[in-house]
Amino acid sequence: MANENDMGTVQYETRGRIGIATLNRPGKLNAFSRSMLEKLLSVLEEIEREGKIRVLIIRGEGESAFAAGADLNLLVTLDGKAARDISMFAQRIMTKIEALPIPVIAAVQGVAVGGGLELPLACDLILAAEGSRLGLVETNLGILPGWGGCIRLPRRVGLGRARDMILSGRLVETEEALSMGLVDAVYPGEGFEGSTMEYAEMLSRKSPVSMALAKSTILRGMDASLEAGLALEREAFAFCFSMPDAREGISAFLEKRPPRFED
Repeated sequence: MANENDMGTVQYETRGRIGIATLNRPGKLNAFSRSMLEKLLSVLEEIEREGKIRVLIIRGEGESAFAAGADLNLLVTLDGKAARDISMFAQRIMTKIEALPIPVIAAVQGVAVGGGLELPLACDLILAAEGSRLGLVETNLGILPGWGGCIRLPRRVGLGRARDMILSGRLVETEEALSMGLVDAVYPGEGFEGSTMEYAEMLSRKSPVSMALAKSTILRGMDASLEAGLALEREAFAFCFSMPDAREGISAFLEKRPPRFED
């Protein structure tokens, strides 16, 4: 029987107003065990409960992999009911990531395949190190993405590209991933952590109110009609002006000084 260390964990730390969650199972390319998923959910609930950070980075331990999807030793034991249960649990985690009121960055270095790409797809931004490879490879195993990939990938890259990636099960390199909009930026592998932190620090200086409202408006607007989406945007825009951050941000711009937004 595998011990707890073999099953991996998710380490969480904060640096100022930035939280960093690290998928830590490098000996298995950070492949998800059930206990890792449970720990990730616990970290997300802690972030939600405490409300102390302005940006979350999710990364993989080491330079070889962000995450190699679900542990195949877990998948091979599943029947239909167990597969539905693990899909529902993982989808719950991905939806919680998506719904956090702060920007969430996936820092992808190395391979990000299967569930290891479905997690970044639930994040607001995907930053990748040069040489990384990404894909939804499940059709090569006789299954399909079950953690949200079939739904979120078309929304990010378009229906045609998503069909190509999912049906072929192929991996894409960072240059192609950037050109199709799968990733938002590509940085050299050397210094990748610093580049990611620099991006996160830039976001952490923005207004938490406007960031949360922009994120929720974009997300809810995806499922709305044009008319309903415009109404969502209009109400969020109006709400901003009832909060101190709007006055502070506009005044700071006019006075040519950095804004001091409230926590």
